[in-house]
Amino acid sequence: MNMTDIENVLQKALTDFFGFEAFLDHQHDVVKRIVSGENLCVVMPTGAGKSLCYQLPALVMPGYTLIISPLIALMADQVAALKKKNIPAAYINSTVSFNDQISAVRSAADGEIKLLYVAPERLQTDFFRNFLRNTPPQMLVVDEAHCISEWGHDFRPSYRKIGPVAQEFNIRHICAFTATATPEVCLDIKNQLMKEDMSLVAAGFRRPNLSFKVQKCSGSKDARMTLLKNILKKPVDGATIIYAATRQMVDELCSIPEIKGYHAGMSNAERDAAQNFFMQEKNPILAATNAFGMGIDRSDVRRVIHYQMPGSLEAYYQEAGRAGRDGESAECILLFTYADRYIQNFLIEMNNPPPSMIRELYTVIRSISLEKLKNGDDSPIEMSSAKLGMLLSSSASDGQVSAALGILEKSGAIIRSVRQSGHGEMRFIKDVDQMRILHQDEKTQRSRFIHRLAQKYGRQLEVTTHYTIENLAADAALTLEQTKRVISALHGTVIHWESGFSGRSIKIADPDRISPEINDEEIKKHLEYEMQRLDEVVRYASATSCRQVTLTGYFGEKNYAWHCGCCDNCCETDSLDDEDMSGISPSDIRVALRAAEIFSGRIGIGKLGQILAGSRNASIIAGNWHRNPCFGALHKLRSAKVEKLLRSLENSGLLERVERNGYSCIRLSAKGKQKLLQ
Repeated sequence: MNMTDIENVLQKALTDFFGFEAFLDHQHDVVKRIVSGENLCVVMPTGAGKSLCYQLPALVMPGYTLIISPLIALMADQVAALKKKNIPAAYINSTVSFNDQISAVRSAADGEIKLLYVAPERLQTDFFRNFLRNTPPQMLVVDEAHCISEWGHDFRPSYRKIGPVAQEFNIRHICAFTATATPEVCLDIKNQLMKEDMSLVAAGFRRPNLSFKVQKCSGSKDARMTLLKNILKKPVDGATIIYAATRQMVDELCSIPEIKGYHAGMSNAERDAAQNFFMQEKNPILAATNAFGMGIDRSDVRRVIHYQMPGSLEAYYQEAGRAGRDGESAECILLFTYADRYIQNFLIEMNNPPPSMIRELYTVIRSISLEKLKNGDDSPIEMSSAKLGMLLSSSASDGQVSAALGILEKSGAIIRSVRQSGHGEMRFIKDVDQMRILHQDEKTQRSRFIHRLAQKYGRQLEVTTHYTIENLAADAALTLEQTKRVISALHGTVIHWESGFSGRSIKIADPDRISPEINDEEIKKHLEYEMQRLDEVVRYASATSCRQVTLTGYFGEKNYAWHCGCCDNCCETDSLDDEDMSGISPSDIRVALRAAEIFSGRIGIGKLGQILAGSRNASIIAGNWHRNPCFGALHKLRSAKVEKLLRSLENSGLLERVERNGYSCIRLSAKGKQKLLQ
């Protein structure tokens, strides 16, 4: 197949399967290279369209593609989204019955399923290994690939076994995808997958609509709070997120009346209320720890403020990058003081416990296991990190214990199950038949839950039985969150629900092993690496060059002469009236004014700037703005420069603001119309 034929096949698949007429920035190159058989490690931020980069090749290549994914919920959501597009996909994890697993692998072998998602632990089961031995995939995709690396921010030992499995079953085509990984992490990914020819692609990190700023402040709590209040005095048309390092600080920020809080220490009801506030209010302000953000799909976040310094640039970029996903202008502000380093030092040390504490924890776990075995019980230990910490001689936080467990698991001293949550024992305390008849109209979520479960399980519901939230949600055709709320509401009136152990159970690998084999030098090296990452944040805050060049370069994206033109450092060195506006001709001004007249107050100034500059980011392509005659009319200028031109025209009165559906949009003013007539 020649290059023209390949291009036609890819374009047809893009339109037929995904409904898109054009690729986003960088997607086309990645897709072509994968289809040609290259092994790639792709680093693209959330929102840049990295999933399509492996999904589309899987659909046009022969055989099936195996995707390793770490989260059950994420796996289910991705497959559900693909099925809505009539794309043949399935997943296998602990929530899928064995019969359904057999059906899925048969369909993959027969070519009826093109994308098969599995958890990494599945690669170690005899059933799945036999399947791979007889029917290896055309391509292996490792999603969330930073989990492979011990230098990544979410290391998982099960990911380390992917490379050996691929080699054992002669799976030659391997691609890895992640949203945040430094070149050092990517090198570790490449080494662990045993693919010397794997190329790195880091792209999509430039966000010209985001204005990155660092505001230095004193260590005084009052001074910093005053600075925050002054920032908040400037109203924005959209949401504001304020990230803090600790739960205590989030609670303190909530002393400002208009701010709501969100952190992991709150109850489910409190977190649900905070999330609903953030999603439903027109201009909400939410203070949160890094527990907030994953899965939050609000595109008009106009401002992300880091009240305290984060622990790494990976964390900072991921959190700040939640701003401006609609393509409109947004601010990312870091309130910086060197005193914050002490907070992050403490958090890093907490997550990197000393070897003595790790060895003591192992001794405690082994003692519990031996006691259970003495009583004829070989079941795993189901204890929370908090309870295990209470058994140590010196006090240890949940975070320290969790980190120590991870090190013990990596060393092979213990075996931990996949995280268990959302399961428990349930029985109906009302007559099942009466409930089925009473709720047959299914007018509410509660009625649907009761009626559909009564239809499926009948009198079995009157006996206490173990269920998972995932299965109950599927039975009742509700989402996981809806099912949780329904169970909470019905408990004590219609059903009795007893939540099961939430967490990862622990099993000792070898009860005869008295001490774990851990590497003290490696633990020390990891602590030093975390401190180096913190140093990178300090360097970013102290930089005098373009903020975005610093950030994108950290992730390995080549920028050469590019700079954003809108961060605090760029704005200090570039004047709107001279250097930065150089090269703009009278005809460019007329093009900008004519475009504002054509759109007539339907879009904001940021999106208009991106359309004129020919940007191919997600919001432009998804909205089909690339098909508009104005698209790329000022492509010779950077997006930031076009936006500055538009703001200059607004300041001079040639453009004016207008509110449309609650959003600030731009249109040609009466003065601008006169200008066009000249």
